[in-house]
Amino acid sequence: MGDILIHHWDTDGICSAHLLMKHLGAKIRNITPQIGNYYLTDEEMDMLGGFDGIFIVDMALPEDNIKRLSRSSEVTVYDHHVQSYMDFIHHINPVAKGSRQEDYPSCTWVLKEHFKIDTDLQVVLGIIGDNEHKIEENRRFYEIVRKFCDRFSTTLEDLVRAVHLIDSNYKLGKKDAVEKIPHYIGEMSIDDILNCEDWNRNLETIEKEIERAMNKRRSVGKNLEMIDIESPYNVISEITRRLAWSTGKNAVVINRGFFPDKSQIYVRTSTTDLSNLISKLKSMGYNVGGKPKVLGAIVPKNSTDMVVDEVVKFLEGEN
Repeated sequence: MGDILIHHWDTDGICSAHLLMKHLGAKIRNITPQIGNYYLTDEEMDMLGGFDGIFIVDMALPEDNIKRLSRSSEVTVYDHHVQSYMDFIHHINPVAKGSRQEDYPSCTWVLKEHFKIDTDLQVVLGIIGDNEHKIEENRRFYEIVRKFCDRFSTTLEDLVRAVHLIDSNYKLGKKDAVEKIPHYIGEMSIDDILNCEDWNRNLETIEKEIERAMNKRRSVGKNLEMIDIESPYNVISEITRRLAWSTGKNAVVINRGFFPDKSQIYVRTSTTDLSNLISKLKSMGYNVGGKPKVLGAIVPKNSTDMVVDEVVKFLEGEN
């Protein structure tokens, strides 16, 4: 059946998919998992069973998903998330081999180094997609971004807005649109992205939803801010980012409205390593992933409050 590419739905995943497709030089089918799921459903697993090769970029799928795929296909993973190194597949993730995540701020950078790609717009958008203005705190990569901006007469603000515009597609649940973007993002300039009418309309809808959510914030203890919402949009990551960065505190956001039977939980911190919490929640059987400072989980609705309690206890114990 040939090969297939699985990628994350955000800007880093989209741009990483584009870079890999460009390197492979052949037309390849690409998909994202159901938006909001950091794992493959049984239906998705069955659909993937007949492919010769499976490429996965910017998606830290559960190891049991990867093992099942590898039984019938040659699997290659390119990633920069915190995960165990998997020696039974082609696993290109410097962080899984012990490198600092600060040295690999995006999956696009992993691909750039692996394939010796120029630092082009898609590479930089991946970096900004996962970091936004926080990239200014990473001296090495802020300098890389600054030089790119000087060379192409753009600004960090423009790059951040471009990311928001690209991400507007997944936040509104437009899976088909997300899967099409890797095929043409390489032909778009920064101005093309900034002036895309459809994406600007998406962003207007999203900003109104985020504003409503931010008005529901409440303090929990001295160093924790929390928002609990029921939204039909996949805006939890952006809300958590804004809550954490605007307050300088740990941030926990719960969305009980995106899935009919599950809740999304997102955590962001600047002071605490969440790796042990990620491991603990995984050992409890929940779908959890993330990085040292970021955690995302999808849990049954009847377990939501219990998992949130675990998160709060962990954060209070570490600070």
